[in-house]
Amino acid sequence: MAAGSINMASRKQPARGSSGAGENRASGEKEVPIQVMVPETVRRQVALMGADRGENIRTVVLRGLRAIGIDIPESELADRRGRRRNGKGGSDGAQ
Repeated sequence: MAAGSINMASRKQPARGSSGAGENRASGEKEVPIQVMVPETVRRQVALMGADRGENIRTVVLRGLRAIGIDIPESELADRRGRRRNGKGGSDGAQ
């Protein structure tokens, strides 16, 4: 099977404990953690890329997965950290 032809969305994985998992409101699909060990320099580059683009690491990684052919809906690329962008109620010290 070609590397770009794997469709993970059609594969059902057994549910594990709810620790660390969340409900994706846009699609109703459960979110689960994924972990991978990378060199510190790679992690730093991903974080810097996110900072340059104004995105979080999750979004940068999802864009990378999309670039290699994994089906990632546009709705998954939104920052869901809950910050308010209107300048009210934030705890970042901005006035």
